[in-house]
Amino acid sequence: MRKRIVAMILFGSIWGLLECSLGDYLHSRHLGAGIVMASIAFIFMAYTRYLYNARGMQAGMAAIAAIMRHFNPVGGCLLCASISIFIEGLIFEAIWIIPWHHERSNIVKVGIGAISGYMIYSIGFIATQIITPMIVSKFYLHDLISNLPIILANGTYALLIGAIAFPLIMAIPKETRIKDSLYYAASAVLVAISWMAVIAGI
Repeated sequence: MRKRIVAMILFGSIWGLLECSLGDYLHSRHLGAGIVMASIAFIFMAYTRYLYNARGMQAGMAAIAAIMRHFNPVGGCLLCASISIFIEGLIFEAIWIIPWHHERSNIVKVGIGAISGYMIYSIGFIATQIITPMIVSKFYLHDLISNLPIILANGTYALLIGAIAFPLIMAIPKETRIKDSLYYAASAVLVAISWMAVIAGI
């Protein structure tokens, strides 16, 4: 239990750091930040579910990453990004009520990877388009409808990435030989570095 909590904090912090650094970089250069970061989020969540088999862990990771993103002193649209990250965690938990990581069929692995990737990106993006304006101003349905075809079309890229990534994740050996003392020490260092980098605006 303790190792799972540490892993949740560790992977959530690394995810948050990537959102604040790589995500901002891609967004500033219009390089499909939403697709790339949603795909990375799926990979992180699928790998930790496969490795630790702990329900709720991925929602916790998403909450940590969302908090880091929201309080990052650099970057734009901090609220919408943090909402999207947390929604992605909730979507993953909903899809993975069924223990898909126990499946042995490669076809099923590809299918669930594709479905997860598409839904995490698309629903996360749509939810952000609804929730953010409701908080800061006013939600207009016609704005969402006008953007919906683009959102759903772009989700195809996340679908393809998920279809490729999930079978590869499932092929990673679970066995680790890291001593607990080294695991906890290394995790503490990585978490501290991640948070300091975000606070410093790196």
